[in-house]
Amino acid sequence: MLHDVIEKLSNHPGLFLFCRGLLEGNFRTIRRTIHEQLHDQEGRKVLDVACGPGAFSKLFPAEKYVGVDMNQRYIDYARLHYNGTFHVMDARRLEFQADTFDDVLVYGLLHHLNDEDARAVLGGITRVLKPAGRALIIEDVPTESRLNLIGHLLHRIENGHFIRTAEEYRILLSDHLEKQGERFFRSGFCDYYMASLTREGVPSTSAASVRATPPHEG
Repeated sequence: MLHDVIEKLSNHPGLFLFCRGLLEGNFRTIRRTIHEQLHDQEGRKVLDVACGPGAFSKLFPAEKYVGVDMNQRYIDYARLHYNGTFHVMDARRLEFQADTFDDVLVYGLLHHLNDEDARAVLGGITRVLKPAGRALIIEDVPTESRLNLIGHLLHRIENGHFIRTAEEYRILLSDHLEKQGERFFRSGFCDYYMASLTREGVPSTSAASVRATPPHEG
C-alpha cells in the first residue's frame, strides 16, 4: 500500500520535490555538500546523473550543466523550471563521448540498482569523465539510530531496494574511480554516505575509440 503511494508520488515531480524537501530540510545539507565538493565551477562542465526534476541544477552555471534522467516527466519538469541542458537517458548507457565532463554528480541513484547495473553506471561515468575529472557520489546507507523512526520507515517503504553499507559502496567504487575522501551525514531524516573520487590515474573502462551515440532530446 505505502509502496504504491510512494510510486504515485514519484510520478509528480513538483509534489515529489515538495514532500522530499520536507523530509530533508529543503536539501540544505545536500546542497552544502555538493557546493563544498564541486566548487570552482568556472569553466568546468558537470553531468548530473539521474538528476530527477533538476533541483540541483541551480548550483552550477547553466551553460556548463547537463542533467540526465530516464523519467520523461522529470526531464519535462526540469526543462520548464530550471536552466541548463536536460536529456532523457538511461544512466546505465550514457550517450556521451569519452572525456566529455570535468565533474559528475550522482545523488541517490545506486541504492536503486543491483551490483551489475551499478557497475554499468560507474563504468559509464569513468568513460565520460576527463582524465583528471571529479565524481561526487551521495548514497543512502542503513539508518543506525533507533530513535530515527521516520528514517527507518522511509527505507522500508521507498523503492530503493539496494541500500548498501559504506564498505559495500567502497568495493563498488574502487573498481572504477580513485577515492579522495568520504563522509557520513544526515539530511533531515535520511542518512548518507558521500565519496569524493577522481578519474586521475584511472584508465577509462571504454576506449575513446568506441563511438558514443549523441544524446537524444527525449
